[in-house]
Amino acid sequence: MRILPGSGWRLLAFCLLVFAPASVRGCLSQEFSCGQGLCLPNDCVCDFTDNCGDGSDERDCFQHASHQEIISTVFIVLSFYLWFDFLESSVAPPADCLPPWFSCGGGECIEESKVCDFTPDCPHGEDEASCPSKCDFEAGSCGWYELTLGDGFDWVRGSSMQVPPDYYGRPPPPDHSTNSTEGHFMFILKNSSSLYPTAVLRGPWFQQSASGCTLSFWHYNSGISVGTANMYLRIKGVHNNTIIWRTLYDQGPKWNYVTVQLGRITWPFQIALAKISLGVFDGVSAMDDISFKNCSMPPAVEVCPPNTHFHCIHTKACVEHSQRCDLVDDCGDGSDEEGCSPELQCNFEHGLCSWKQEQSGGDVFDWTRIQGPTPSFHTGPWKDHTLGTSYGHYLYIESSVPQEFKDTAVLLSRAFQPTHRRAEDPSRARHPCVFRFHYHMFGSHVFCLAVYLRTTATGRGQMLWVRYGDQGNLWHRKTLYLNSARPFQILIEGTVGDDFNGDIAIDDLSFLHCDPYDGELPTANSTTPTVTTPPPTVQPHSCPDGQFGCETHGECIPHSKVCDFRQDCTDGSDEANCVKELCDFEGGDTCGWQSADPSLVPIHAFRWAPDQGESIHDGEQYHRPINDHTLGSPEGWYMCADSSNGGYGHTTDLQTPVISSTGPQCTLIFWYHMSGFTVGSLQVLQKYGNITHEVWSQTGNQGNKWRRGEVFIGLSSNFQVVFRAKRGISYMGDVVIDDVLFLHCSPLLPSDQPCTPDEFACANGHCIPQENLCDFINHCGDNSDEDPYICKGFNGCCSFEFDLCSWRQSQQDNFDWLIKAGSTPTIGTGPSSDHTLRDPSGHYLYLESSFPQAAGDVARITGPMLSHRSKLCKMRFYFHMSGEGIGTLSAFILSKGQIHLLLNLTGDQGNYWQMREIPLSSTGDFQVMFEGKVGRNPKGDICLDDITFSPGCLLASSDSCPSGFLPCGNGRCFTPGQSCDFKDDCGDGTDEKDCGTSCSFEDGRCGWKSSLADNFDWTLGTGSFQRIRPPYDHTLQDENGHFVYLEATPVGLKGDKAHIRSSVWKESSAICKLSFWYYISHKASGTIRLLIKTENDLWEMWNKTGHQGNKWNRAEIPLRKLRNFEVIFEGIRSRDVSGGAALDDLEFIDCAPPAKPVSCPAVTDFLCHSGHCIESHLVCDNKADCADGSDEIDCVQSPGSCNFNLEGSQWEDRCQLSQDTNADFYWTISDQTNTPGTGPPSDHSPSGGGKYLYIHSAVQREGDVAKVMTRKSLPASIGLCHLRFWYYMYGSDRMGTLKVYTVGPSGIPLLMWAATGNHGNQWTYANVILSNPAPFRVTFQAEVGGDIWTDIALDDISYTAECMVGGPVTPQPLTCTVDQFQCKYSFQCISESWWCDGELDCVDRSDEEYCPTVVPGTLPPQDRCPTGYFQCSNDVCLPSILRCDEVPDCPAGEDEYNCPLLQCEVGELVCEGSPGCIPFQKRCDQTADCQPFHSDESSCHGNTFLLTFPCDARFCFCNLHPLLGYIKNPEF
Repeated sequence: MRILPGSGWRLLAFCLLVFAPASVRGCLSQEFSCGQGLCLPNDCVCDFTDNCGDGSDERDCFQHASHQEIISTVFIVLSFYLWFDFLESSVAPPADCLPPWFSCGGGECIEESKVCDFTPDCPHGEDEASCPSKCDFEAGSCGWYELTLGDGFDWVRGSSMQVPPDYYGRPPPPDHSTNSTEGHFMFILKNSSSLYPTAVLRGPWFQQSASGCTLSFWHYNSGISVGTANMYLRIKGVHNNTIIWRTLYDQGPKWNYVTVQLGRITWPFQIALAKISLGVFDGVSAMDDISFKNCSMPPAVEVCPPNTHFHCIHTKACVEHSQRCDLVDDCGDGSDEEGCSPELQCNFEHGLCSWKQEQSGGDVFDWTRIQGPTPSFHTGPWKDHTLGTSYGHYLYIESSVPQEFKDTAVLLSRAFQPTHRRAEDPSRARHPCVFRFHYHMFGSHVFCLAVYLRTTATGRGQMLWVRYGDQGNLWHRKTLYLNSARPFQILIEGTVGDDFNGDIAIDDLSFLHCDPYDGELPTANSTTPTVTTPPPTVQPHSCPDGQFGCETHGECIPHSKVCDFRQDCTDGSDEANCVKELCDFEGGDTCGWQSADPSLVPIHAFRWAPDQGESIHDGEQYHRPINDHTLGSPEGWYMCADSSNGGYGHTTDLQTPVISSTGPQCTLIFWYHMSGFTVGSLQVLQKYGNITHEVWSQTGNQGNKWRRGEVFIGLSSNFQVVFRAKRGISYMGDVVIDDVLFLHCSPLLPSDQPCTPDEFACANGHCIPQENLCDFINHCGDNSDEDPYICKGFNGCCSFEFDLCSWRQSQQDNFDWLIKAGSTPTIGTGPSSDHTLRDPSGHYLYLESSFPQAAGDVARITGPMLSHRSKLCKMRFYFHMSGEGIGTLSAFILSKGQIHLLLNLTGDQGNYWQMREIPLSSTGDFQVMFEGKVGRNPKGDICLDDITFSPGCLLASSDSCPSGFLPCGNGRCFTPGQSCDFKDDCGDGTDEKDCGTSCSFEDGRCGWKSSLADNFDWTLGTGSFQRIRPPYDHTLQDENGHFVYLEATPVGLKGDKAHIRSSVWKESSAICKLSFWYYISHKASGTIRLLIKTENDLWEMWNKTGHQGNKWNRAEIPLRKLRNFEVIFEGIRSRDVSGGAALDDLEFIDCAPPAKPVSCPAVTDFLCHSGHCIESHLVCDNKADCADGSDEIDCVQSPGSCNFNLEGSQWEDRCQLSQDTNADFYWTISDQTNTPGTGPPSDHSPSGGGKYLYIHSAVQREGDVAKVMTRKSLPASIGLCHLRFWYYMYGSDRMGTLKVYTVGPSGIPLLMWAATGNHGNQWTYANVILSNPAPFRVTFQAEVGGDIWTDIALDDISYTAECMVGGPVTPQPLTCTVDQFQCKYSFQCISESWWCDGELDCVDRSDEEYCPTVVPGTLPPQDRCPTGYFQCSNDVCLPSILRCDEVPDCPAGEDEYNCPLLQCEVGELVCEGSPGCIPFQKRCDQTADCQPFHSDESSCHGNTFLLTFPCDARFCFCNLHPLLGYIKNPEF
């Protein structure tokens, strides 16, 4: 048998593959002992190869066996190891090459050092044939072999069908390459019961690898007891192996991809995969598709690019200049690492080199130098970067205890010279100063590694680079180009993550083209450069108090313009230190948002800080956003309240500086991210000084996504916006915000231009879009756009601040909508405040979706009936739908028994108030209905607020009674003016039924209504001895009688209020009184207040609080003469979870106005000749309001008035009216209708012989419009000017509309009044209040209906005097002569001798009130005593508190002369100058309420009664004793 060329190499390979370094023990019997102590298999002795290294295995070979025998044995072993496939190849035997050369065949030889170096050097790659860089095991084992074949636990090559089925519980895997059962892979075959069997799969030997070399493969490790697999790096000549990969236990029935970093290995190496079984092996462990990537060294070239690359000296390869002197042999011959300065390099093999640990307190702990793996499992490297083995050293930070989250370790370089000096030397300018390092960041909780450049001896300096989170089990290279005009040093900062799997390592730090600096860096701010400032040409300005000095010289602005989102200084310095309009936090810039000073809070405190998604480590991505909202990438920045710090319930604030003012549309928009099982809460607060209220909030997990938040701010001044984050119970849930925007927040500027036709002219000169009128938002800044008189044309609008307005609950649903203030009861849903007021006191409508409501339940609410003649009708409303599993909000039109869907919103719409606008129209009269449907989750409240209808939405007329009338219960009709006037005009009480009348509560509430906006209610109930309410009522005096009382609710808080109110009463008499019985005790507790509310005012008439005895008490309160007023009883909880205070037997006494009054409620009223009173705007309106018609006598036609009794076109000039030439047709005058069945047969005058103004519909199209307007403008006025006219709208049911507008200078029409529908065959009276903040003209607009019977007519137009002057016209009040007494509550004079004569002469009975006592005598002169004292006839001065105390203190008792006969309660003070008693709380309040002696402020000197004038002490004391018993607790 002849040894074929190359067979020796294969035998050598075999021996090398099975070769293992000798251990401490001696060689086995089947092994050969080399001279140097190594052990070889006997098969490798005398094989023509020096395996021992000292030639001892090739000596005396004739004594062992013949070469022929050796060769035969080798071939037997090779065939057993499945290597014979290489010998059976069809390639012709190569020619012989002498060692140390390798024969490629064809006579070509290469150096043996180039064999198995990942680079094919032979023409056909023969040098890499036995060690391919890729192997799928389909054609063979590629040089991979089992080390201990035959021990019953071996790696073998085979397919799925060859995997024994007796030790696994699932089908064997197909191979990974072909995904079939025929494909081949390496797997472990067990056929031995050995207790500790080991299978070791070894690969070919490779010469070296490049720095980018990686090994990848697919591994299968599945089974009940499949054990552990370790992969080792074996380097020739190195005794210990380095673990480079490990897998533990069952990885599931699948192939798993693995990549292992090998890096630059300069010695021959081999990969081995060892599998250890602990006696029981049940499963499949396999490997397939092995691949070495980027392992070949760079090729030799003739020439390298001169400016960018280095030409290796021996290998002739090219490497980049930046790879020189980086502690990595990239050339392969080490020439790129020659001539390098050791002080600029450090591989940590012999210490820290020139690097130092931070010692000045700038970190928490130190970097650690180590070999091999770090102590913690699943984190840190297993080998260094320099050597690539466990022998090499590197630095790392240990993230286990005692380190805490965000603790830092800092490593400092030596100092270097400024880099700009290199630019002075052209030969060095093209080689910048470079810093290179390798880092390893592997672990589920790796946090942060950063590099800084600083030019001072303390601080961090400028951040050059940062990396966050797990970067894989790899060493990464980073190159940084350094630039500094000053001496500098480099800092490397490692930051600990929030668990022990967060080790960070660095190795092979090097500088290139950087010049060391031998000096010390200066301390921060240690030197201040001298700056020579030229003398100013203008003296520095100083601004007056209250003004801000701009940086621009000589410019001052008011402080109110600083931080108002508008640059008022020309240089913008007034906004320099304010919050920016938009902040995306990029680069860590907080844009003026302020958080706690980091130096003042602990390092591990829960606080706001700018951060990036790059900083996320494994696991944290579920409770923090990976991508910011601005850029949508990990490099983007946001503000984060990191819950890894702090404790449960801790809060942190991020707030603006004080914002001086904002505009009416100001809105805060932001994006927030709240994800995690235990995420806390986020609030938005508005802070006014020390007062803070919540305007937005969100609680709990909102999912792993960015969500939009919005807060309407509107007009505000001198406030701050605060983001408050609250930590949850654990670290799993950070609170994050981004892209915070103040939208439209700059204040309005007065315009020097007139408003456009599409704008409303505010009273303060601002112009706002017409669509912003009457939407419950103060757009003007002076509220003139929300004035109720301006908004009269907006029907059906409601802010739900007290009740439902014209909206009504449906009876065809499962439950009702509720009115709520503040947040809804269910946490995690609903708004923090309403939309109208935007504070906790504001109210809104909401649907409660929690128990007892069930999924699918609906609540409906219906709006007012609108006319089908409505044009350009739109409804605008605000809604809030936030919460998981929220239901549905729908809007419908109800018309002619049909229902039409307008809007359908389902699911979470965002945690903020949103506006929707819906156009409305229908062929018939219609209503809008809102329907809320409960969703699947109780956290799904649906809210509505600020519903408005545009002026084009007209109210429909009623069919049961003529227009302007309401139906009685008995079929009669009454006018709205006849309701709630203390008179039964219907005859069945219908007109007074729901007004809040006298009531015993035995038959219900009598029209007294509870406010839906309250947190609790006045409840109708009966007596109970067991409960807190009274034990019996007052009416029946037993437990069966009824009364109203303050209910006690489980969540009631002190200060909660409940209201019951009457309707608006038209007018009361001068002697009107309200009496009632109240019950307040220790048990039935609370405060009761009686309030009177008029159109423009609200005041308190009476209140009681505290224990009033266990009995019913009576109160009688004079109301006197009032007009258009409501009576309100307010109950207030006096403590938490309390109530019970009660009311009963309410009675209005003598409240109906007399048939012939002698006085009027208002000084401006007109007194009819019959003695009745009418309001002044009813005078001379061509309608007799006085029974005797005296209000229409001696009328002087005011400017603009017109009765149209004129010929031809004279009416336009005489009436000062003009037709609108842009209208569709013109108004005309007539004396009778031209179309039977419509229009008036005559004018409105009593004789009917005059003319009127009308539109003739027979010749027009439906929808055509005619307009007539006043020629002269009326002065601006709000709520004062009254327009009176008569109109005729009779004909078909398709009647058109009549509207009245005021039109200001801008041309924008404001609707003041509208009528639609058939108003009967009669003239109908209209009295319209005209309002406009600017001078205005009046427009009458008529629209043609749907057929020829839709004529509309006008007559007898007139204006009140207020319209001409633009202000109130007040007549001179009634004055009485010196010998007359003027009644207090009515405009009436009587003879002075009738005063206090025992007979009632004043209709208000005031002539017999507060009459002096019958004690004879007159008061002595009061000219010697100071204020607060009473002068007796003997000139003794008494404290005035002794006056009128029913105890004579002066010698003649004159201190009790002329005192009123008042019965005051305990603690109250009798006062001669007041119609009532002075309550105790007004004593000594530094305000004199009791004239003329100021007795309520007398003796207010602590608790000591002081007398400064002569007085017998015994006499004074004796006379004060009864006073003390009467006053009970005076302050003297």
